[in-house]
Amino acid sequence: MIGFGVLAFYRWQQTHLIFFLLLVLRDFTAGYFFLKRKAAHSEGPHFLKVLAYVSSAMPLLYFDPTISSKTLFLISNLSVIIGFLIVVFATIELGTSIGISPANRGFVHTGIYRLIKHPMYLGYVVSEIGLAILNPLNTAIFLVSISLYIFRAKSENKALQVIR
Repeated sequence: MIGFGVLAFYRWQQTHLIFFLLLVLRDFTAGYFFLKRKAAHSEGPHFLKVLAYVSSAMPLLYFDPTISSKTLFLISNLSVIIGFLIVVFATIELGTSIGISPANRGFVHTGIYRLIKHPMYLGYVVSEIGLAILNPLNTAIFLVSISLYIFRAKSENKALQVIR
């Protein structure tokens, strides 16, 4: 995740979009929690690990804005900020149970997880909507990204079914 953070910082310097700056913070925060995280009771197949990392890297592929409307930039930034606030709450609540690939590190059902089953993915989708509206080409990346989040959520549900 630290490597993704470095790439996100590079993308932020290129585009000056708040999305990439918040992605830097996400990646470095996640990297910190990964260093301290709990060992997994069980892990998913190798294929799911690779898919999870691809999914985590997808936001780095978004294209630069082609729309110059101040209103759309404002909507985009609000979407990004709201989405990343959800991600922050989810990350803090997960704490040392955080992981990229589906694994059983314990079931979290407090905080934002009481309200939403997969708040981190919801936050990513909300924030990525902000980039999708700034460049029509980003819509394809957004759709692939959502598909991967849905697949990851289903995989996590299977991995956690044992302890529910």
